[in-house]
Amino acid sequence: MKHIIISILVCSTLLFAFNRDDFKHLKEEGDCPKCDLSYADLRGIDLSMSDFTDANLTHANFDSTLAHKADFTRADLSYAVFENANIKGASFVRARLKNVNFYAARIWKGNFSHARIDHCDFNESALGSAIFEDNNLTNSTFSGAILYKTVFHKNVVGVPGK
Repeated sequence: MKHIIISILVCSTLLFAFNRDDFKHLKEEGDCPKCDLSYADLRGIDLSMSDFTDANLTHANFDSTLAHKADFTRADLSYAVFENANIKGASFVRARLKNVNFYAARIWKGNFSHARIDHCDFNESALGSAIFEDNNLTNSTFSGAILYKTVFHKNVVGVPGK
């Protein structure tokens, strides 16, 4: 019985693995639009200026990653981890952000316009001059977050501190 359970766990892990060709493309080109990097371990990698438009990045680990001005437009980042990441100027326009961990991330001038934000952890993050427009932040947390000059444009529900 124990061997069957281990076999099931190994097979299920392989089913959720990222596309290795997409990962190779990212390493060689620095971009990966429309790619599948779900469950990829991208910790500590310099992804500055990378294009992840329309990518599947669910469960990806960006812990301590440098990604200045990376483009995550329309990407699915559900359950991704950006803890301690430096993602200044990144675009999350129209991205799907469900249960994303941005704890202590530096996201100065990040653009979250029209992103679908649900149960995200922005605690202790630096969101100075970030842009939020047409978002529902009700179920997300911002304890200790730096919101200096953060812009909450029209149709933002659940603005922190209000």
